[in-house]
Amino acid sequence: MISLSPAHVHLCPRHQLWTRSTHDIPLTHLPETVQAQHRLDRLARHHRQIRQALDLARRIVEDWSVSGMPIDLGKEWTDRLDRVEAQSVSKKISAEDRGHLAAFPEIVVLTHLVLDPPTTALDPRELYLATTAELSRRFARIYTVLGTQDPLYRRFCLYRDSTSTRRTLLFGH
Repeated sequence: MISLSPAHVHLCPRHQLWTRSTHDIPLTHLPETVQAQHRLDRLARHHRQIRQALDLARRIVEDWSVSGMPIDLGKEWTDRLDRVEAQSVSKKISAEDRGHLAAFPEIVVLTHLVLDPPTTALDPRELYLATTAELSRRFARIYTVLGTQDPLYRRFCLYRDSTSTRRTLLFGH
């Protein structure tokens, strides 16, 4: 059955199924994904821009996958992919959908930081350094600061700076 769900809803918690794919994926072996959905639900209750933040976080993570990871999350993603691919339904699911599912908990963490940045600094460099420090803390890994070439900097910090500048010009605050 095809149903329309809000942008932030990726699974059916009652049936423990990932629903953002061509075929539903059982999540019994991916409890961290279910927990991430609960966190995303809480964020959605407090933030109207959940769709935009989630899309931005997903694009940053996809860029990290293509351009090289500034923080080593490969073990977690490989482990999750192995658990997904152990299920027979995985053969019917695209690699892109499996990858999105594998990275979902980290996408939710990044979505949270997009919605509630670790600093109120307007300077993109200060925001970038505070965000990378927070990601290092949350993932208990060193975030290799790449500077202006990092998708986090280009997509989030510069975007945030340009929107706050635009807001200041339009509204005077």
